[in-house]
Amino acid sequence: MARFRSLRWRLTCLYLGLLAVLLLAGGIAQYFAAREVLFRSNADVLVSEYNAVFTAFKRQNASRPATVVRALILSQTFSDELRSRRTSAAILGPNGGLIASTPATLATSPDVPTLTIQDYRTAALSRPKAYYMATAADGSTSLVVLNVIRNGTKAIALAQLSIPTDDIDRTLSLDRQVAVIGSLSVLLLALLLSPLIVGRALRPLKQMSDTAGKLAAGDYKQRVAVPRSSDEIGTLAVAFNQMAAGIDQAFEVRRQSEEQMRHFVADASHELRTPLTSIAGYIDVLGRREVVDPQTLQASLAAMQQESARMTRLVNDLLTLTRFESGRAPSRQPVVLDRFVGEALDELSLRDKGAVESRDLQPGVTVRADPEALKQVVTNLAQNALKYAPGAEQHWSVFQADGRAAIRLQDTGPGISRQDLPHIFERFYRGEKARDRSTGGSGLGLAIAKSIVEAHQGTIEASSEPGQGATFTAWLPLAA
Repeated sequence: MARFRSLRWRLTCLYLGLLAVLLLAGGIAQYFAAREVLFRSNADVLVSEYNAVFTAFKRQNASRPATVVRALILSQTFSDELRSRRTSAAILGPNGGLIASTPATLATSPDVPTLTIQDYRTAALSRPKAYYMATAADGSTSLVVLNVIRNGTKAIALAQLSIPTDDIDRTLSLDRQVAVIGSLSVLLLALLLSPLIVGRALRPLKQMSDTAGKLAAGDYKQRVAVPRSSDEIGTLAVAFNQMAAGIDQAFEVRRQSEEQMRHFVADASHELRTPLTSIAGYIDVLGRREVVDPQTLQASLAAMQQESARMTRLVNDLLTLTRFESGRAPSRQPVVLDRFVGEALDELSLRDKGAVESRDLQPGVTVRADPEALKQVVTNLAQNALKYAPGAEQHWSVFQADGRAAIRLQDTGPGISRQDLPHIFERFYRGEKARDRSTGGSGLGLAIAKSIVEAHQGTIEASSEPGQGATFTAWLPLAA
């Protein structure tokens, strides 16, 4: 029973059932069409025979008066002329009364088939039907044709020709047998071939089922073969592969995210452990001494305060980074970049910190941004340049290009090495010249700047050649 519950066998049974219904309907339609054709063709033959005999009979008696010819037509003589080996003939009145009759030579019954009085009256008053069917007392059936004999426009008699339907019935019986045998043969052939055809058509579905099982087991690289035909199954195979690729990509992103999170937690723990270890060391030293002189106490407290401030900056940077990487949109307002960047640089007082500063700020460039977050981008870029290129010239510029606004910093420092350049926006990454934490950096400044810019639907990029300085550009959408 489980086998017949499968889609393959359900489709096969449905196809065979539909084919059987169509063959039955076609056979019935073909049978009645053949029956009608046989009856009409035989009726046309009887009509042709009557017309030929009637024309010849009138030609033979053309020399006689019209009244004599009419009398002869209504006599036994004309009825005998109409009779043939299988054809019975009769001359009847308009109301069906028998005037003359001549059975067929080989007729099994001497009686001429008769119709109802209403059939005769209707045929005399209007046009007769193409043919009539008459059943005798012994159960035999005859095909009857009526021809109206007129005197001018008035119907004076009916000439009836009839033949038994035995030959027609035998032909129809043979036709039925051929139709039944042919239909059964077609159904048997369809029964043998349908499971193979349907199974081949559904083979991609079986592959999809197997592939789905492998995907569920964790093999996200599995794909199905796309059929060459562009039918529904081919479309489903393409959609299935796209879904599998999406799942694979999603799990790869998740894996990378988890890997980054593990690195992030390890790096954050490492960065926090250093100041905590220093503070614990100072506390341990002070705790071992019974008497601590004021100078040692002040030095220890100052060192612990420095480490505490460093740890506070690191925690604040982590919170800032988490806030902008969480996907929450920052609050925005129109910001005119030339005034904004100028004020931010004035507050930084870069010249007092040993940097040579120059500006080229295009007026009127406006973006929608969070002023505090955007100020942190400027601050982090400036502090990064002070740390990696102390005393170098910093050239700041604001401009717009390709429908975007840009904040650009170019320095004349030693530049960034090719192995460091692809990683400078990663969290906790420090270039080879800044591995020492004594500079106070945590390796989060450029990562925070990147997160802030991307949260504003912008991008940030860096370019550098060793010994030729570095260029940082933050691109932001222009305000509508």
